[in-house]
Amino acid sequence: MTIDVLVTGAGAVGGHAVEFLARRPEIARIAVIDRDADRAKGVAWRATLGALQEGKHVRIEGIGLDLADRDATAELLARLAPRAVFHAATLVTVPEMARGLKPAEFQRVREDGMGGFLAAHLVLGLSLQAAMAQTGLRPAFLTAPFPDFANQVLARTGPAPLTGIGNVDNMAAELQAIAAEHLGVSALSVTPLIVAHHSVAEWFQRAGSAGAAPWHARVLAEGRDVTAALDLDALMAESSARIRPVPQESRTAASGVKAVLAALRDDGSFLHGAGPAGRPGGWPIRLWKDRVEVLPVPGFDEAEGLAMALAGQRKGGIAGIEPDGTLIATETCAAMMRDLFGVDVARLAPGDIAEAGMALRAALSAKLAA
Repeated sequence: MTIDVLVTGAGAVGGHAVEFLARRPEIARIAVIDRDADRAKGVAWRATLGALQEGKHVRIEGIGLDLADRDATAELLARLAPRAVFHAATLVTVPEMARGLKPAEFQRVREDGMGGFLAAHLVLGLSLQAAMAQTGLRPAFLTAPFPDFANQVLARTGPAPLTGIGNVDNMAAELQAIAAEHLGVSALSVTPLIVAHHSVAEWFQRAGSAGAAPWHARVLAEGRDVTAALDLDALMAESSARIRPVPQESRTAASGVKAVLAALRDDGSFLHGAGPAGRPGGWPIRLWKDRVEVLPVPGFDEAEGLAMALAGQRKGGIAGIEPDGTLIATETCAAMMRDLFGVDVARLAPGDIAEAGMALRAALSAKLAA
């Protein structure tokens, strides 16, 4: 059996992605897996019924599976043979931290580096990657959990994901819409070209500014460069203020759906990718089923862009990622993680990531329960 898309994780991002994919005319078969079998089956059935309301019959299978079980994951991949894998599963989420941690603790995590939880975002991705290697399958591999950081590690431990989603792609959609509104033109005639790290998107959502992380953008409208006529920081702050009061996972899922469809069409579609082909930061790209092309930004040097991405990465708590995938946290981030969660993330080799990630999950659960 061959399916169009396998979605890992039936949470907010994965669940929305299944709903959106189910309504697309080019999608006929989907599978969604989650550690909670009832949730996976419920999301699958809900999406099936929702698509039927719009006159579309799609086959969606909900499957209970722990992605950390590499052999079981490989067996499932071999049975489904998906054309694309959208990996949205992770051990921790930012919304649960925001809801469950004390405000001062959550503020410190944000200030000192969300990258401290990178191991928890990588555990399932590393297992999934190993399972794909075990089967020999090479579906289009797209990621959601902290891809600006995580894809660099995954690119060093096995076949690199084509790209991550959200983050800079979310910024691009915001800038496209808000610039069009200010210019009085259709948003479809506006094309932003952005180089920025995840930390920039996170800072705008939190505080309405880019914080200490640099970013660069050009905006084209109806084929003309209109960047000089726009205050890009102010526009992003305005958009962030509008969306901040509501949950945002659905737009991140929409970014994932866009990337999945681009890979399935295999047509070099334009979008913004987070961690494309394992490089740091977010970039404008073209996407095919088995490759990604990072696009130049007019008047902007690629080396400068890489330096900006690494600066954003350090702001996010990761000082460096070594050639073998070893994670090096900043001193500030490592100290915060020890103080708040009792886990040492200062230096994590790939073989240490699973244990550290599970320890972080346990520590966070204990805090939330308390």
